[in-house]
Amino acid sequence: MLYIGTSGFIYKEWAGRFYPRELPKSKWFDYYAKQFNSLELNSTFYRIPQPSTIKSWKYKLKKYHMKMSVKANQNITHKYKLQKPELAIEFINFLEPIKKYLGAVLFQLPPSLKYDAVLLEEFLNVLPKGKYAIEFRHKTWYNDKTYEILKTFRTALVWHDFNQPFVLEKTTRFIYARFHGFSDKYKGSYPDEFLETIINRTKQGYCYFNNTSDGSAVLDAKRLKELMELKNNFQENIHYVK
Repeated sequence: MLYIGTSGFIYKEWAGRFYPRELPKSKWFDYYAKQFNSLELNSTFYRIPQPSTIKSWKYKLKKYHMKMSVKANQNITHKYKLQKPELAIEFINFLEPIKKYLGAVLFQLPPSLKYDAVLLEEFLNVLPKGKYAIEFRHKTWYNDKTYEILKTFRTALVWHDFNQPFVLEKTTRFIYARFHGFSDKYKGSYPDEFLETIINRTKQGYCYFNNTSDGSAVLDAKRLKELMELKNNFQENIHYVK
């Protein structure tokens, strides 16, 4: 199954473009959840939520049968640059209440962190069993050794286009794609031809649109969902004819 959504859902620019203007912010998640089956929570990158907040997420995710991927805190990736994996373990354990509804834990590395095979292997080796995805921001990481390590630890290489072309290397059963903006950072819709490329590469994984600043994210997520449904219906009809 392909889980489709956006990176975050509370953006003032979406009022009137996606959310009805008269809809209070307290109802935004309910509105969002009726249209998408997943969400990438990125606020956790900046601050760790209270336990009560995690419990409220559990209730909402259960209610709407959703999967939520969570971005790891910046202390893990940017301050200590993977050198304190115990922080990652602590973060993952904190998410235990929503484990049943957890998509993948995303580790977005800083552009300053260059390729280090030993660091990557030692970090992944101590993580508890789960679904993980790593977004590299320095070009030196894109090599066969990195892919080999990710495959060994069943970790997804994030497909993304932040200051680089997409690298569509599949390192585990599921894919994790982040769309940061077609025309500029965090803005610009993607053409159908490209979205179809993603669909043709996988049937299982997570796709999140981060082109949020101009509202393109929700439009693209809707379109990807439509294209996926069209493809599935076509394949089902072919199977029926046979």
